[in-house]
Amino acid sequence: MMVPSMTRSELKAACLALLDRAAVEHPAGHQGKMAARYVLRAGSNERIGLMFEKSEKTKAYLWIERRFAHGLVSRDIDHRCYPANELYKAAKEGEKPAYGRHAGLKAMRDLANADLVRFEIVRLEQLKTILSILASPSA
Repeated sequence: MMVPSMTRSELKAACLALLDRAAVEHPAGHQGKMAARYVLRAGSNERIGLMFEKSEKTKAYLWIERRFAHGLVSRDIDHRCYPANELYKAAKEGEKPAYGRHAGLKAMRDLANADLVRFEIVRLEQLKTILSILASPSA
């Protein structure tokens, strides 16, 4: 018997509950209905900034600084890299340069201008895996 998958809003609610248990709110705070900002303590005792897109209009995206994502990009989780050197580029010739990332990242000094990876979470187990790897002593 197949277990029905979660709706986007159910998945996001479950992800937020998991993040609330595993991490603390980022000093920049959460961003209303758009983004939840967190700090996770790595197994190496480093602080890892995380931002989760909680808007109903977007997929469940988790943003992490690329230097912490090295053990995650080879997993079965779709991701996209956002290099810092591509910030503030015009989308088209003659247009004004734009930030090029989720605006909720701008308030996070640790993530705003860093090389980032954005993971698309489609199953709660994927987020559990990410948090487990980040919190491991080798992270």
